[in-house]
Amino acid sequence: MLIKDSFDEALKISESTNEFLSHYQIPPSPVNYSVIYLHASKRNDKLSAELERHVQTFQGVDLTFIEGLFEKYISNSHAIDKQILDPIEKSLTATLEKINLQVDSDKTVASNLKKAEKALTKHEYHKSMQNIVSFLMNNITASQQQHSDLSLELTRACGEVSFLKAKLEAARHEAIVDSLTGLYNRRGCDIKLKELDIEQVHSSLAIDIDHFKNVNDQFGHFIGDKVIQRIAKVIKSTISDQDIAVRFGGEEFIVVMVNKTMSQAHEVAEKIRLAISQLKLMQRDSKAYLPKISVSIGIAQRQDELNWTDVFEQADTALYQAKNNGRNRSVCL
Repeated sequence: MLIKDSFDEALKISESTNEFLSHYQIPPSPVNYSVIYLHASKRNDKLSAELERHVQTFQGVDLTFIEGLFEKYISNSHAIDKQILDPIEKSLTATLEKINLQVDSDKTVASNLKKAEKALTKHEYHKSMQNIVSFLMNNITASQQQHSDLSLELTRACGEVSFLKAKLEAARHEAIVDSLTGLYNRRGCDIKLKELDIEQVHSSLAIDIDHFKNVNDQFGHFIGDKVIQRIAKVIKSTISDQDIAVRFGGEEFIVVMVNKTMSQAHEVAEKIRLAISQLKLMQRDSKAYLPKISVSIGIAQRQDELNWTDVFEQADTALYQAKNNGRNRSVCL
């Protein structure tokens, strides 16, 4: 049957994927799994060709290369869902509906046969008819069991498809979100920028934590990470849902203020700066407070002739002016 073949194929692809990952000692993270699953399914010739060339050349696969394949062939598309999972899920669902209708029909027939058998038992001269009814009931019972077994198998298949779709969704999320802060990473920022209407007015904030190296040197990177997380939380809670908050690297953040002028962006920047300056961060073990944390912020507005790289560079220039002017301030360029 076509649906069962599709399910069996999905299981074989999963097994091949796991074998590949195990052979090259690649962690089965969502990103790694989705790349190798697409390769094992033989549904993306370009990805497979590039992967095979790499293996032949370097006799192995590293995580950086797999991440590059993910970004190139998967992260900005829903090819796997469309080519593999959605059609299978649709077919499975349709087949299950047909089986359920057949089961309902079998139940109706079985109920009528039971009534007939009960009526016929009262009349001995209908013995031959009773045998026919019993034969039909036995066949109906067997049919119901077959339908039940098939329905269970298809339900499991649906579960496998849902599981794979969840893995792919997790992979997409992992690929565009910074794991420490939950903000977008650079790749996520690039994807979100492509969704913006370039005809609108947009601004950008470049935010950098003041003297952050001193925090790491004095209190360690664990505390430094906690500081970054708290500042990211302040940024996220201050901006609107339409704005794009990005951890650009280390202790630097970018915020794209969607459909906001530089003046409006400056108001938001000041709210962020003041909120961070009022944070009271305590070390859990010693119960001692950390020194006051502050940020410097540079602000730029996107003009018609500027691309986003230019805007970010202008915001960064404004950021350095804020640093040179004493830190803990916002500067518009």
